[in-house]
Amino acid sequence: MKKFLTTVKKLPVVKEVGDIGQVSFVPSHRARRINLTVKVTGEVRVAVPKRASFKDAERFVLSKREWIKRQFNRLEGSQSVVDEYAGRIENLDIDKAAAGIAERLREIAAEFGFSYNRLTIRNQKTRWGSCSMKNNLSLNIKLALLPGELRDFILVHELAHTEIKNHGPAFWQKLENIYPNARELDKQINRLGALLRIPLS
Repeated sequence: MKKFLTTVKKLPVVKEVGDIGQVSFVPSHRARRINLTVKVTGEVRVAVPKRASFKDAERFVLSKREWIKRQFNRLEGSQSVVDEYAGRIENLDIDKAAAGIAERLREIAAEFGFSYNRLTIRNQKTRWGSCSMKNNLSLNIKLALLPGELRDFILVHELAHTEIKNHGPAFWQKLENIYPNARELDKQINRLGALLRIPLS
């Protein structure tokens, strides 16, 4: 255990695990148990709590092999949906798109009583947006490619993080007060995750 705790400081560790491929093992002081996620980019990420061993985390990944495969298949299946939007990238006016996103964010924040500090809009490859502890927002320029309802939902999602810094029940209640179909919209956005990986021309 002492050896692992010394090693864990040097994580994340990326390792080939069985036929799953590369898996990122990342230390987490907040996680109470080993937590596995498959990102929209196809990355398999494992949050390793302080008291867990590397072998424990690796065994956990192998025990979830079938679930991971299903997530890979889901990501591949989303490609046909992504293709509907990908063609718009060639004609994307970045300056106009950024201005439109910023203006829509201001409108939504005013409508629902949110406030935020600095706004950055850029071409992110792994997420649609993020909110820092100081309530600085970072948004993806590709939001301009999405249908208005999905774009607005993501904006509300990030604005909600200015008040609630996690994805717990209170956070989802906040979203559902604005979008009663928040869970379904979240699923739709997840199906478009592969769009994040398409480079801007």
